[in-house]
Amino acid sequence: MAGGVGTTTVASAIAGLDRGVFTGRPVDVLVCRATGDSLVRASRATHVLAIAGHQPVVAVTAADASGPTRPVTARLRLLEPHTSAVVVLPFVRRWRELAVPLDDVRDLLTRPLTELPRQLRRYATAARELRAAVGAPLPASTRRTAAPLARPVPTIGRTAR
Repeated sequence: MAGGVGTTTVASAIAGLDRGVFTGRPVDVLVCRATGDSLVRASRATHVLAIAGHQPVVAVTAADASGPTRPVTARLRLLEPHTSAVVVLPFVRRWRELAVPLDDVRDLLTRPLTELPRQLRRYATAARELRAAVGAPLPASTRRTAAPLARPVPTIGRTAR
């Protein structure tokens, strides 16, 4: 498996731990791209994890602004029964123009959606959905009352492109 699918970005967005390239060890979130090859690899990885009795959340990073194609959408549906959830993260064009895009990503969960730039709101919504699918609560600053995390920080692995 290889990098470059958005694992570090996803880990930063949901305040998770980036475990790098998937090696077969259990992870809470498996990250792949919205491409046929990457989804095939994600399917194999979810099968390996299912044998061990673990169903990760699969985070699918959009390859471009057009969204998933019909074949990709069909593959996503095939993945769903073998995962806790499948969350598609939208493409964010502005990150290609920033020198350090992770600075833009880190506070997505801590700021109210209305305070975020419009280009980040869909990604922030998907990141919140992903964090909820893992079972980890949102950071305190987005809620009315502060409470400690009920579960450990989510671990995240990546599949190849």
